[in-house]
Formats: sequence, C-alpha cells, structure tokens
Amino acid sequence: MPKRQTKRGEERTPLSGSYDVIVCGASFAGLTVARQLTGSGARVLVLDRYEIGERQTSACGVPTAWLDVMGLEGSKRQEFGELVVHTPRGTSRYQLPWTFSTFDYRELCQLLWAQSDAEFETAKVNGRSGETVHTDRGDISAPLIVDALGWRRILASDGGYQPPDAPLSRGLEVHPDGGGDDLEVWIDRRYVPAGYGWSFPARGEQRIGVGSFDPGFHVKDTTVLLAEDLERDAVRYQGNWIPHKIRSGTEDGIFFVGDSAGHCLPLTAEGIRTAFYFGIKLGDELRAVVEGREDRQTALRIYGEFVDEHEWKFRWMLRAQKLLPKLPARVQRTVIRACGRKRFIDWAFGHYLRIAPPEFAGPAPERSGEPELATAA
Repeated sequence: MPKRQTKRGEERTPLSGSYDVIVCGASFAGLTVARQLTGSGARVLVLDRYEIGERQTSACGVPTAWLDVMGLEGSKRQEFGELVVHTPRGTSRYQLPWTFSTFDYRELCQLLWAQSDAEFETAKVNGRSGETVHTDRGDISAPLIVDALGWRRILASDGGYQPPDAPLSRGLEVHPDGGGDDLEVWIDRRYVPAGYGWSFPARGEQRIGVGSFDPGFHVKDTTVLLAEDLERDAVRYQGNWIPHKIRSGTEDGIFFVGDSAGHCLPLTAEGIRTAFYFGIKLGDELRAVVEGREDRQTALRIYGEFVDEHEWKFRWMLRAQKLLPKLPARVQRTVIRACGRKRFIDWAFGHYLRIAPPEFAGPAPERSGEPELATAA
C-alpha cells in the first residue's frame, strides 16, 4: 500500500493542480467510485482527512455475496446464516436465504484501494467554488467532483446537514475482545425507545452497539448497559450519525454518493452495500465522460435519475422505521414471531437484498498500474 509522503500539521506540503476527477472521501463509496475509473486513463485524485482504512466508520457487516463479487473476501471475519432478534417478550431466530458477514474495515479499504490506479492525498476538504475544491493544504480543480464525505454533505450549496435537526439517526458501539456465534439484534425500549441494539461478532472482537432513530436520544449509557448485559467491557468506542433519508444524487454540478446522498437504508441502517452499489453506478457514468462517450450534463442526469428511481424503496423503509417504535411491545413481539416463517423470510429478505443486488457489481476494471500518491506542488 502507498504511504503518505507528507507530514502532519504545519509541515504538510501544499497541494495544488488540475485533475480529471476529484473524489472527496476514501471510505466505501469514494473508493468504489475510484475503482470503477481504473484503467480509464483519467487522472483521478482521492482525498480524505485520514489515510485509507485508518478510521472505521461502521459496524462493518454486509451480505457476503457483496464481498465475493467485489473481490474483498480476504477482509471477511465471520459469516452468519441466521439473525437472532430479541424482544422483552422472547427471542426469534431467522434462517436467512443468504449469509451476512462481518469484515475488517482497514483490510477491506486497502483491498478496494488496491483495485484502483488513482492518486491519493490526505487533506481536509473545506468546501468548493465551481470546479475548485478548497482543502487545508490548498486548492485543486477538476470538471468532475464527487462528494463521498459522509452525512455532512460538505460540498452541498446549502452547507450540509446539522444534527439534531436533520434526518439523522445516532449510533454508538464498543469493540471488546471476545467472540460469539450469533448475529444478534435487540428491539427493546430498555436500550432505546426508537431503534435497536446489536452484537456483531468478528472473530475475536465483538461489536456491540445501540442505534437511535431519534437523534435527540443519547445512546452512550445504554450502549454500556448492553455491553454489561453481555458481560463484555465497554472499550474502544466508535460513533457516528447515520442518515435515514435519501437525498438527490446531484446538485449544482456535483455528484453525491454514500452517506452524502443518504444512501443508508432506513430501519436497518445498512449503508455499505448501497455505497458499493451507487458508487459503481456513479463510477461507470464518470468513466463514460472521461472516455468521451457522454458529456458531464448527461452523466449528471443519468446518475441523478438512477438515484431518484430508488427513492420509493427508501421511503417505504422509512415508514417502517417510524411505525415500529409506535407498536406496543406485545404487538412488536407478535409481528416479529409471525415474520419468522420461512416463506416470509425468503420473500422479505430476497426483496431486501434486491434493493442493491450483488450481481450489479460485475467484474472489477483492470488496472493500468499501481495506485499512487499525488505529487505535491
């Protein structure tokens, strides 16, 4: 893997220059966009505040098929064919029609980056003016700019989201040592009035957390409570805001993908495979532009329409997210138990997977060379 050649703080070298594509954000969505541009001949720069894979941003679980089709199976830590759902009135086991896997964040990001021939620099993106991106190391420009920076949507003309007044959920988890055999979810008001708790084992590490659909509910105390109930230490905290409403994929000539476009599924808060999915589509459209097969305006229109076509799926899941906490605990338990029938599970989880199906990925583009670091001015 390439290592950053600039230093931190005041010793960091200036950054300038022109590129064909600038991708702001080097997590799941941004790295996928860069992957799709591999071998196109375009000069692509990926920017992030942190080195690739340095800062984990989620519980890191995804349908296993997505790891396989993306060539990321080496990051897999543990695979599950069942989902265990706990309520105050009982526990249900769902036999899934497909498996779900936890993975190592750093390793997955590095594997994804290894499929790219883009350049990379660490820099904090502060905003943009037209085709110029402003960073803490200087200004750079490109006709094609991608905001994959997360829920803040930093490059938006309205200045982005500000919690707790935006449609955001709140999540926090701890990472104690240990293990487990079950992928578990708790729908229990003891932990959160509107939301759920989880335990995702990852081969020697257990990711235990609580997510609240209400951004005003602080989840630290109940995350600690869940860890204590599972007899695990509340150590190595990680938290984030989670968008639960899809937004436009384009605005004022900028492309948005991943959490920047609200590509996190409501109710389940699953956003990794949707980051892959929409990142692939966006990368393919940008590739068509740099290869001269379409112009920027066409790419903006096609990608924007593609995102909009999925809005109804996200809207229905958001309705379920709003409805579930309103049900009395007894009714919740009845619904969860009734939904455990195999025919319903196969139907529901089959439709759920098809929101962003793994077969959409296709083969990885061929690289023209090793990933590089940008040359600082």
